[in-house]
Amino acid sequence: MGRLEVVAHGAAFAGTGVDIGALALLERLPAMSDAPEAIDLACGTGVLGTALALARPGIRVLATDASAAAAASAAATAAANGVADRVRVRRADGLEGVPDASAPLILLNPPFHIGAAVHTGAAERLIADAGRALAPGGELWCVWNAHLGYRPLLARIGETRQVARNAKFVVTATRR
Repeated sequence: MGRLEVVAHGAAFAGTGVDIGALALLERLPAMSDAPEAIDLACGTGVLGTALALARPGIRVLATDASAAAAASAAATAAANGVADRVRVRRADGLEGVPDASAPLILLNPPFHIGAAVHTGAAERLIADAGRALAPGGELWCVWNAHLGYRPLLARIGETRQVARNAKFVVTATRR
């Protein structure tokens, strides 16, 4: 992946940088299904969706986040990298408005904090929502802090394989 320009408004997580969890997932872009459409769920600054659009000129991406600052940041990141025509950003709570069983590819780097406290509720809800929206045969690529143990939640969606792991993060691919 070449240089990615990241734009951040307000309190968008990781600011204008790329957090190390996202980097772990970005390293796996070539292994992801060659879907014509994808969703960057809980997109933050839009790093995953924008990088995917840069890597695959034919793909269309929907980036969603509940935060107004994050949605504005994701739209600005897509524009700064010349892919705003293929990365549509929507402020949404999870995948509201996305039909059941319709998404061929979802990327998720879920939040695990509320303020300074570790809290898994948002991630658990996002994983469940991804399972609802994932098309049969579709893939959910997720990166998460190893100590949080989301694998059982992912396995409820479908066959889940560990793609990468280090001391801090796990990258999984789940096929519905």
